[in-house]
Amino acid sequence: MSVTKQVCLWGLCALLGCRALPRTPAGVLARLEAQPAGHLTGTLAALGPPMVLNREDFVWDARPSPDGTRVALSRLGMRAFHLTVFSLAAPAKPLVDVAVNPVEFNVEALDWSPDGAVIATASRDRSVRLFDAAQGAMRSQWLTDEALTTVAFHPRGELLAVGSAKGLVTVLRWPELAFVAEVRAHRDEVSGLAWAASGELFSSSWDRTVAVWRVEDGEAPVRGSRAAFERKAGLQLFRAVLDGRASASFVVDARVPVVVVRGALAQAAGLDVTSLTETVTIATAAGPQLVPLARARTVTLKGLTLTGLDLAVCDACVPQDAQAVLGQAALERLEVATDAVAGEYVFTPRAGAPGLVASSARQVVRRRVLSFEGSVNDVTVDAAGATLGLALSEAKAERTKAVYDREKRREVEPERPWDCAARVDAGTGQVLERFGGHRGVVSTAAVSPDGRALVSGGWDKKVLLHRGAEAQVESPFGWALRRVRFSRDGRRVVVAAWTPQNPLNDHQSDPAAVVYEARYLDDASVAP
Repeated sequence: MSVTKQVCLWGLCALLGCRALPRTPAGVLARLEAQPAGHLTGTLAALGPPMVLNREDFVWDARPSPDGTRVALSRLGMRAFHLTVFSLAAPAKPLVDVAVNPVEFNVEALDWSPDGAVIATASRDRSVRLFDAAQGAMRSQWLTDEALTTVAFHPRGELLAVGSAKGLVTVLRWPELAFVAEVRAHRDEVSGLAWAASGELFSSSWDRTVAVWRVEDGEAPVRGSRAAFERKAGLQLFRAVLDGRASASFVVDARVPVVVVRGALAQAAGLDVTSLTETVTIATAAGPQLVPLARARTVTLKGLTLTGLDLAVCDACVPQDAQAVLGQAALERLEVATDAVAGEYVFTPRAGAPGLVASSARQVVRRRVLSFEGSVNDVTVDAAGATLGLALSEAKAERTKAVYDREKRREVEPERPWDCAARVDAGTGQVLERFGGHRGVVSTAAVSPDGRALVSGGWDKKVLLHRGAEAQVESPFGWALRRVRFSRDGRRVVVAAWTPQNPLNDHQSDPAAVVYEARYLDDASVAP
């Protein structure tokens, strides 16, 4: 039988709910229930009938919880992006549904902490936020220098990685979201991040590479730091952290003798202003101001911390669009240069200056780079860290006006060799299997925990389960696919789609978030 006929038959079978679809042996599922850390392995033959969680919104990301009992969505509602959590045991009503940020800033990605207690979101507004997975309350947030596109928790440790639209990978420590290290990992957008159990971090990009990193301990040398600035009302605003607790917008001004902060920022950093007994005089547009002074505070510029600083608290002394001023006392310890091309301040420690320490002894060290013939739009890694699942395309997966116009005209993309999904050796970058079946951009791909099967999604509105030369087609989607992911135990596949919103009547549209049961043949077993 030809591959085309096989695809059609499997697709028809899936859509009609054919009785021939296999079921994972009940005994194997019972053993999986008894081994919470285990995962299914064997021949993945089919995806079962879909459980639809959402058919009203554009869904940007959908991720199963570590125990496989819940699914978290980043969805675009009518007025804001929402973080929504469903229980698969009772999916009719969400457990959590909270607004995350306004519609103009895409919440591109989310991920669960290893214990399932926290959900991290990454947004184009440059923020990474941590939410309580049970209640939806925001626990903490960190504002980075660049628009964020992806986020991933380390599977065992205290680290969280985020990737930017300009190729920057930043590693943070959580739950306090403190800076650890960063690296300009790619020449284009970071499209995916995946941690292996070994601690290797895989980052994919539209620059046609997957880079492999490891966070390593060092001797904490005191290095310089770079901070991107934003021009606003004649100011150059950059981010720094006060007393290790409060991230804020700073400006540089050598005319101010000390570091000056607004009262709200001092409070956020845990400073009791009412207890301050010392004062200092600060010049303002309204004349000299006698303001409270705190001693021995810290300001952190990513990997560089200035300690023992004098800090004045004065709202009238800080420009309107800023929260703090980095004054002369700090600048005496730093050389400050401006990289106009990159839009960054460059802070270099002055030789012999006191009170300069490294914020973190860790570094992001590149291990290897894997190169491909197409843009890499997504990356996942199996439980052993041995096999990657990649989504690739000959053109970047960039949603431009030309793309939307072509889709409105219902033009069918030609078949191109590198519009495909692939299983790849994580150590060497060798393509083990390359799977076609999509027309146009393959936007997402997920490798099964045992590394043997691959599920992919594309802008052609299809989800494909690849089994060697065969593919099962699932096509209940009305728009481009955004994300596919296996649950950690391999039992389910979660799918997110950019489904057009319906402003009429009950607002119901095509499925936008779907959960499939992954069905294995009789050779299935449970791997530890």
